[in-house]
Amino acid sequence: MRTLAAAAVAFAVALSPVAARAQSASDQATAEALFKQARDLMTAGHYPEACPKLAESQRLDPSAGTMLNLATCYEKNGQLASAWVTFKGAATAAQNANEPDRAKLARAKVAELEPKLATLTIAVAPAADVPGLVVKRDGEPVGRAGWGAPIPVDPGAHSIEASAPGRRPWQSQAVVQGPAAKASIDVPPLAEDGSPPVPPPPGPAPAPPAAPPAPPPPSSPGSTQRVLGVVAGVAGLGGIAVGSIFGLMAKSHLSDAGPHCNGTVCDTTGLSDLNDATSAATVSTIAFIAGGAVLAGGVVLYLVAPRGSPGTGLVVAPGSAGSVAGLTLRGGW
Repeated sequence: MRTLAAAAVAFAVALSPVAARAQSASDQATAEALFKQARDLMTAGHYPEACPKLAESQRLDPSAGTMLNLATCYEKNGQLASAWVTFKGAATAAQNANEPDRAKLARAKVAELEPKLATLTIAVAPAADVPGLVVKRDGEPVGRAGWGAPIPVDPGAHSIEASAPGRRPWQSQAVVQGPAAKASIDVPPLAEDGSPPVPPPPGPAPAPPAAPPAPPPPSSPGSTQRVLGVVAGVAGLGGIAVGSIFGLMAKSHLSDAGPHCNGTVCDTTGLSDLNDATSAATVSTIAFIAGGAVLAGGVVLYLVAPRGSPGTGLVVAPGSAGSVAGLTLRGGW
């Protein structure tokens, strides 16, 4: 049990002159209080509660007297192996402290307990001795030197474990019945670990590839040129329409001047109407010329543009709006 290991540690502490001194006055005070509480518990027969307090008192302020009390507590609690190893430590500590009476008492208890010690043997067969094999008793490793050897232990149940790389761990329990009992347990060959290796955690899913940019809409050859031709044609028609309007205005002003003129002689009103008619006729002429030129240019642009589809076309035909003569532009693309 772990108390046997604790007892061995207490024995090692007792052998060290430096560690035998308390770390501080606070440690000494705590150790003294725990010692007194443990003595009261032992007087009342409460050994399971008393032993841990004595062990802590010994850790804080090591002394042969505390070790003797701790060993006695272990003995009364049935932990004979722990008592045996602690009495051995107390004998050495008392001898080093020049306390012959305590040393003699401790050695006598060692001789008294030795025949009563229970032992546990942990056997490891050659087939079970694989590389990296670790054997533990009550959670503490057991070195190879301890394999197959009867080791003093306290009576009771002891957990036995074995593990090795690439092997399934094994665990069992050995029960030591009482004083002088001899128990043994065999560590079997560990089964190979046949479980598949744990796959690494999945990483983040790769981002989907970016969609390629949409191709530009196909443009039919000459479409831009045809559009410009249509725009120029519309502008030219607008100029012709303006010329037609001003032509009508010139005709109207000329008609108004008629009653005010006698041959080439006109009054003031007649002269004003003649001037307005002349101005309107001039604007009409300019608008007709400019509009016709732009319209002609638009028609040329449209007609010479490369064809994209047979459904495109442009038709220029004479037309009229009321009494105004002109041209009509029709087309598709």
